[in-house]
Amino acid sequence: MPYSKIKNLLILILVLVNALLLCLVLPLRHERMEQQALEERKLADLFSRSGVALAVGDLPEERTLYTLEFSPNPEAALPAANALLGSAVLAQADSTPYLSLYTASTGRVEFSRGGNLEARFYGRKSAGSVPEEVRSLMEGMGLETVSVSEPTRQSAGVYQVTAIQKLLDVPVFSSALVFTYRSGALTRLEGTAYFDTTGICRLDDVACASCADALVAFLGSRDALGWVGAAVQEVGQGYLHVETASAAVVRLVPGWRVSTDTGAFWVNGITREVSALE
Repeated sequence: MPYSKIKNLLILILVLVNALLLCLVLPLRHERMEQQALEERKLADLFSRSGVALAVGDLPEERTLYTLEFSPNPEAALPAANALLGSAVLAQADSTPYLSLYTASTGRVEFSRGGNLEARFYGRKSAGSVPEEVRSLMEGMGLETVSVSEPTRQSAGVYQVTAIQKLLDVPVFSSALVFTYRSGALTRLEGTAYFDTTGICRLDDVACASCADALVAFLGSRDALGWVGAAVQEVGQGYLHVETASAAVVRLVPGWRVSTDTGAFWVNGITREVSALE
């Protein structure tokens, strides 16, 4: 058989195989969509009967997340110190294996192995939009950002902006950095950030609860929480830091952040326990 005919036959076979696979996938996808829509209607009805508004159309897509652990090295934060203070950064002699201290003429930065960060700045004026400057600083520190808030007034001339880090493309709700501006100058930075995640690993094979399960757990905890709100405004999947026996080990547990009209709550995706978020 000529090569051209063999080639055409192979192309025809591939087209037929793709068409067959498509015929198999489409019904399964349609069935999954119908099941999801049914679950969302049941969920909305459950919340409605409890007197709580829930916009099911705003529920996020779910990801399969697991509990993570890693041991960050504070020395990996040196590039972040350079981004915050400038190139002329000095490592202090009183640094320890668990705490790294850096100074420059522009300020001072402390990094702990558990991810805590605290910085003071001297006369660092903002060159333009504060949120844009915060995004630029986060990028300069090598941190991926999922959100940067608008400036919130604390007192006369004092404003704060909060940035949330993400790891593996997922928000870490406990990894928040608060930038404080006074009279247009960045004066303070504090919060939690993770710079060295090369050794990150899955702790076990227990996957995070679904969004529907998390919302049911939240609704069932109303009395224990003392929650008297009337609406769930937003739901987001991500990680939250939990304490371990070693301060050098960071453990991130997957779960769901439930924002309501009276505050935010955390549903542990492994245990289904519900707690208030600060």
